Amino acid sequence: MQNKLICPVSEPEAYKWLKDSEDNFNRISSHLKPFGVKLVSMCDGDVFAGLNTVPSESDKKAISKQFHDIYNNIGPIIEMLTCLASADENNNALVMGDKLKQAELVLTANDNKHFESMLNQVSEITGATKKPNDQQVEALLERLRKHDIVILSNSAQKIYRVTGMISYINQIFEYITENLFDDFDEEAIELQQGLGL
Repeated sequence: MQNKLICPVSEPEAYKWLKDSEDNFNRISSHLKPFGVKLVSMCDGDVFAGLNTVPSESDKKAISKQFHDIYNNIGPIIEMLTCLASADENNNALVMGDKLKQAELVLTANDNKHFESMLNQVSEITGATKKPNDQQVEALLERLRKHDIVILSNSAQKIYRVTGMISYINQIFEYITENLFDDFDEEAIELQQGLGL
């Protein structure tokens, strides 16, 4: 109801409760139905979300704005994710559940010139331009946390975990690359999302 994704990282108990029992899923679905909300499973069952099935005009505008924001911000998000992937010696992309230890990333930045260079490139996005590696890593992780891509799972040791939002972002990125827009057309996007029905 708060437009948040439920995944095993961000909301483990709620996710398990929905995933482990079809009765639980159906019960919540029936409770949400009178509010015009449908509980859906996305990203191959890795994520649950509430989908507004009876959007008002203000809902349509909000969704269109949200898509517009994602469309305009996907580049910087992908840059930040690519930067983090470069910290891994195999350049592996992040997946839900991955742990990111801030201290290890700082050590990697100090030892890996490619990762350090990528950090410097994204420092304009994160607001950490011309700062030391430790502050650039912290700014990068905090920016990803603000986008709900990671959560701070251990504040004492500064360990972050990647949430199901990463799967959602990957799907959005695939959609945008498959349906590349020359100009952003709000009406066309509403129709594509089924909001013009």
